[in-house]
Amino acid sequence: MGFLLLWAGSFMLFSCQKNDVEVVRNLTRVDTLPTQTVVNLTTIYMDTGRLQMIITAPEVLYYADREEPVMIFPKGIDVDFYNRQMVAETHLSAHYAVYYQKKELWEARDSVVAENIDHERLDAEMLYWDVGKKWIYTDKFIRITTPDEIIYGEGFESDQSFTDWRIKKVRGTVYFEEPVEETPPPGKVESPPSKGKMKELKKE
Repeated sequence: MGFLLLWAGSFMLFSCQKNDVEVVRNLTRVDTLPTQTVVNLTTIYMDTGRLQMIITAPEVLYYADREEPVMIFPKGIDVDFYNRQMVAETHLSAHYAVYYQKKELWEARDSVVAENIDHERLDAEMLYWDVGKKWIYTDKFIRITTPDEIIYGEGFESDQSFTDWRIKKVRGTVYFEEPVEETPPPGKVESPPSKGKMKELKKE
């Protein structure tokens, strides 16, 4: 099997055109091949004995030989941030992520979701996370859902715990009405309260 595989590869090299040879060279460059592959990663970050975050991922590809060493998470990533009481206060997930080692910068893409302890949820197309500054941001479309409203906008920045956040350009807001509690007439059984209704979209 090894001989057949080598032969097939040699045949491909001798029969390809000049442009194809360049493609093959690029594919076999050192910086295009991962130096390490990790399956089912779990990383725990501690600072002075205090738990800061836990990162889990199904697969990690580490490219150490690139000019900018990177870790690629092709099958997604989950991050839990912990406060000083070591209680999980924020959860972040994405279907794809890249970590730039020198810059200490994360880039999360494809169905990025962040949820905090106040039951606020961020949905984004792309999100950056600056580890050194403990800051997350994006200039793409975002949606934030809170217990009272849904906010649509472009551009977003927040602290790492997603508790102090700001939308740069608000495009619209959907408010939720509080359920109206009615006193039933005498002799009738009280029905359960109705669910909240949505108000019209308010353009900012």
